Order: sequence, then C-alpha cells, then structure tokens
Amino acid sequence: MSQSPPLRLSILSVWKGRTVESVLRQELQFSRRQIIALKKSNGLFLEGKPVRAKTILHGGEELVVRFPLPPPQQIRGEKIDLSIVYEDPDLIVVNKPAGMLVHPVRYHLTGTVANALVYHWHTKNEKAAVHPVHRLDQPTSGLLLIAKSSWAHQQLSLQLTKDKINRRYLAVTDGIPPNESGLINAPVLKGTEGIKRVISPAGQEALTRYRVLNRTDRAALLLVKLITGRTHQIRVHFASMGAALWGDPLYGRVDPNFPRPALHAVSLGFYHPRHHRRLRFRAPLPADLNKLTATLGLRREKD
Repeated sequence: MSQSPPLRLSILSVWKGRTVESVLRQELQFSRRQIIALKKSNGLFLEGKPVRAKTILHGGEELVVRFPLPPPQQIRGEKIDLSIVYEDPDLIVVNKPAGMLVHPVRYHLTGTVANALVYHWHTKNEKAAVHPVHRLDQPTSGLLLIAKSSWAHQQLSLQLTKDKINRRYLAVTDGIPPNESGLINAPVLKGTEGIKRVISPAGQEALTRYRVLNRTDRAALLLVKLITGRTHQIRVHFASMGAALWGDPLYGRVDPNFPRPALHAVSLGFYHPRHHRRLRFRAPLPADLNKLTATLGLRREKD
C-alpha cells in the first residue's frame, strides 16, 4: 500500500553543529507535533542510518524523513463522481460541485467530498487521509485544496496563515458595491441565532479584496480575493455593503431559479510543500452560474 514518499534533504555546510530537530523546526517549519510523531515512529535517517532528533549535523549529509502512516479516519468511502483537477502523493485539488459538503458532519455522514476521496484512494490502494486546507461552504462551488498527510496539511496551513495561498472567487451580487474595487476590513462574529454571522468589533479579523468585472443597474459580477477565511466571510461582507450575493437565502434574497449564493472558487495558487514550486489552477464557471450571468446580462470578462 502506497503512502506519502519520504522527504530528502541535503544538509548545508552552514548548518554544521546544529541538531536534526533544529533544522527541521527552524528551516523546514516542522511543528512540535510533527517532530514528536517522527521520534515515536523512528522516522529520521542520516546517510541511510536511523538517528535521533538530537543528533549533531556536520554538513553534506543527506537527511531522510520517513513519515508515519496516517491513523485511520472514521469516514465511509463512497463511489461518488468527483472532478479531480490535480493529484500527487502529498495533496489533491478538486473542483467541488455546489451542494456538496467537504467533510461529514453530525447529521450528514455521507455524500461528502471526504467520502468520495476515501473511496478514490481505496481503489488506488493508497494510504492517505483527508485534511482540508481551507473551507468551502456547502452551496459554494469551485477549487478545494486537500492535504493527504498531517505534514502536508501543516505546511500548507502555514502558507494560509501567511497569505501565500491565493484564493480567488467569482461572485454575483444582488445590488452594486459602492466602489469599483476595494478592501473590506470588517470583523466577523458568530451570531446569536443558528449559523448566521454578523459584522462586529468583537469578531475575528476578516479581510476581503474585490474588483467589479461587470455590472448592470441591479447586479454585479465581482472578482474576490480572500485574505482571511472566516466562515461566511464573503457572504456577510457583501451583505453588509448592501450587495448580498445573488440567491443567498441567509444574507440576501431567495431566487427560486437560483437556489444558492452565487459564489464560485475560480482560481487557486500555492507553493507545493515538498518541492516549493508555485502551482496554479483554475475552474470554469459551472452551468448554473453561466446561466445566471447570461440571464442578468453580466458578460464574463477576462479576470
């Protein structure tokens, strides 16, 4: 059964005198939890021989990190069609359809992206785990990044906190934002009723950039970039400006012909955790959003 391949690192001469753990923590940004897991699994090798984390380095050696097998996840595999945009031993990018949950929750244990991936990896005899790096609401379509190991997840999550993962969305608003472009800086707080969020000084910092691509007298097509990723951030931010997402039943007006918020994760960019090359992906508008923009007279311009 295949699993995440080992990580190989050439020890630089300037690291002479430092420990294996020091290099992993400070140069490769391994977390304390990752180091502990490697110690328990005896996953550190220097010049082909197992070593301890406190081993002193001399420079010029090859350090090999063998990741432990991921613990089993209690997720039932299901044969569900899933649009896989990219996959390698460390991560997978999928184009999530609207209406699909990313991960099982209390009352929805099946039919999710995670259920589909568990089945997909089982058919490939691959040992991987589902670690979503960011979230997409159930009604939102588009690109979703999932790590296949705790190490890849930790490395990609660091990029997320440092705004190195570029997430862009296309949105249709019911109403026109007050400016052609801008930065929305409005803290988001969980409301007192249900899942709804509100703008409040007591909330978490939330930053959203946007640019109007096209507009009519009643709607606009926007390119949106998330800087932070709070729950419902885009939805509550534009609703607070008087331009809720089209069809949003929670923050705007219901449209029986378009029964979801008009939001699509159109592009995704990040640095690969293993080889550090920049990867970029795009997902075309789904059929329902294409139809909506045509109906509203919002000609899609190149973004």
